[in-house]
Amino acid sequence: MPEFQEFGLNVQHLGLTDEVLAHAELTKDPLYRKIPQDRLAYYVDRSLQRGREAAQACRGMSIRELYHREGLRYEITDRSGTFHQLSLRAQIDFNQTPPEVVIYAASLRGMADAYRAVMSPGEQAQRSSSPQDDELERLVDIHLAHEFFHYVEYRAGQFTNDLLEPVEVFRLGRRLVKRSGVVQCSEIAAHAFCKEMMGLPFLPNVLDYAFLIQTGSLSEEDFYREVEGWKSGHAAAL
Repeated sequence: MPEFQEFGLNVQHLGLTDEVLAHAELTKDPLYRKIPQDRLAYYVDRSLQRGREAAQACRGMSIRELYHREGLRYEITDRSGTFHQLSLRAQIDFNQTPPEVVIYAASLRGMADAYRAVMSPGEQAQRSSSPQDDELERLVDIHLAHEFFHYVEYRAGQFTNDLLEPVEVFRLGRRLVKRSGVVQCSEIAAHAFCKEMMGLPFLPNVLDYAFLIQTGSLSEEDFYREVEGWKSGHAAAL
């Protein structure tokens, strides 16, 4: 297993700006290679902007207060979140009225080391409870915030990808053109909302990479190469 304390120190100096981590999220979209290079920054910047603006409207409230204000139900459970061999950490059910969020705490406990590794010293200094309890509570709140943003999109009747220009995915002659939205933009916006709402040092998708390193599924060297690729891709789009 990698020496995670060392990784925690190094990650602070990798230049993981919001734009770089948003670009990392964008690469997961099935349409990523269909996006013209000079338009990549558009999808990154507009998605981050929407998430930040939504967070500004919630300033001064905790995420659990927001759930109470909106009358949203959430459940924190230890039951398995496994679905078709995928381990879910949280999900929102829009078929419920109002929508209901389920947080799978059992899946989050394994991320405690990852959370600790990317924690800023300033955030550590604000702790008031035991480290283990605090980390799990923060992880729960991060996932509550992420799903709350998707509720905000649902309530508005437009997900972030619906607001942005669709990407051309198929063309036959001049008249037959198929376009589709970039779905991952909604995830970028949710990450930005979560970071602002929770006062995090990075977009929370960095936790996924830290967790993969912790479990040996991703080497630190490969992660550093990924980071350089994200930086190059974002710089080329500017």
